[in-house]
Amino acid sequence: MAPVSTLWLSAKVTLVDRTGTRVRADSMEVATAKIAGYSHQSAPLLALAEAHASGPGFTPGAWRLVEGHLAPAPEDGVPDYWLEYSDFHLAGADGRRLSPVTVDDLPRIGQSMATRSGQQITIDTHLPGVRTHRYVPATAPATADIEATASSGEAPGTDSVAGTVGLDAPAVAGLHPPASAAEAFATRTQSRRDALSPAHTGWRGALNSVLGLRLAPGAGEQRTRALNATVQKGLPGHRTAVVVNIKGGASKTTATYLLAATLGRVRGGMVLAWDNNENAGNLGDRAIPAAHSHTALDLLEHIEDFTTPEQADKLAGYIRPQGENKFHVLASQNEAGTKEVIDATAFRRMHAALRQFYQLAIVDTGNASTAPTWQAAVDVADVLVVAISNKEDAARRAFTTIDALRAEGYGEKLANGVAIITQPRTASTQRLAEIQNSLTGLVRSVVVVPYDRTLDDGGEIIWEALAPRTRQAYLQATAAVVEGM
Repeated sequence: MAPVSTLWLSAKVTLVDRTGTRVRADSMEVATAKIAGYSHQSAPLLALAEAHASGPGFTPGAWRLVEGHLAPAPEDGVPDYWLEYSDFHLAGADGRRLSPVTVDDLPRIGQSMATRSGQQITIDTHLPGVRTHRYVPATAPATADIEATASSGEAPGTDSVAGTVGLDAPAVAGLHPPASAAEAFATRTQSRRDALSPAHTGWRGALNSVLGLRLAPGAGEQRTRALNATVQKGLPGHRTAVVVNIKGGASKTTATYLLAATLGRVRGGMVLAWDNNENAGNLGDRAIPAAHSHTALDLLEHIEDFTTPEQADKLAGYIRPQGENKFHVLASQNEAGTKEVIDATAFRRMHAALRQFYQLAIVDTGNASTAPTWQAAVDVADVLVVAISNKEDAARRAFTTIDALRAEGYGEKLANGVAIITQPRTASTQRLAEIQNSLTGLVRSVVVVPYDRTLDDGGEIIWEALAPRTRQAYLQATAAVVEGM
């Protein structure tokens, strides 16, 4: 029998109670600890969220939390909590995190690793309702023990992977030939050894370059590669992220610019940073200048000229290319109060036109949640980004913004959002912790950006002048945004 190697699947957990309140936890252990800390008349009942219930890789079920442990229970009551999972990761048997994944990726990853390593691969998990997967090398007999069972405390089942989870042909390569051999090869999953090619950065990279060695990348470089892969993942059509905080000076514009720059440098393709301020915004002031001073208002006057992708060349007179950052800026009106602002209808017309030319848009917003153009931007957003400076007034306004979003019915969209906390020169560590704690359950991901003096003067943002840790923080933030798309 082939030797066995085990990988562990973990995820972040969102608890949704009967009132719709959402509480985020970094693991199932943390989630159960939170539940145990609440007051209940009886052992609380948990069930798999409807979003997962019919998905491959999941088995609907119910569980009782008794003395800190989950036990299978009949599905005949109203759950106290529904379980939602996100940010899945694989880790080795030693607990070392390997890579972010999706549940849909597991069959392809497991079968590829089994075939390449010649070992049986088990992908196990402690997440209730998430299946355990076992794969043997593709050269093994068709009668090999390949199982997919629910992680529910019950004995493993004996159904085949293809029959139980509805896997496609490449997941059981060697048992059923793929429809297209060329496509199967082009879309194959690289083994971990291939993914962890020799180090290119740090002292390991230097030794590899100078001495011709093949030292593996360190943990930092592995993390960067995983974040890059997330930023580069395929997306089903145009996606828009909208950056909000009704407080001026909360780093909205900086976040907009650097999210777009990270997308342009790491992902490539057509990326737009759009200043949708209801008055005069300053994204154009922070960007590389263009040979013209046209703004969104000028584009609006000629928006009828942009009805098909073939007219992309005409955009050159309105957008501002950002050089090596490989994205475009659309500036807001530059004469506050002297021209009619762009209303909701105009914003939607422009958005509908521009999405033909750009795969991704990062929209900066103004300081009035009541402005029609602000509301229209939030409405079209696929991901909301809450920009927060670690200052008392900016933080208070950020949570006022969050309250306004929830009051307008955007609580679910906000729960898929990202908060970017920017550290000022003198930052309160206590307030930072309070901000982070207060964001728990409100947004999906929180990223802290360290203080960077090169961003202090409000002038043109120069990527090459940024501190490496600032770039890394925005890489993490950009990956979190793309993950939500």
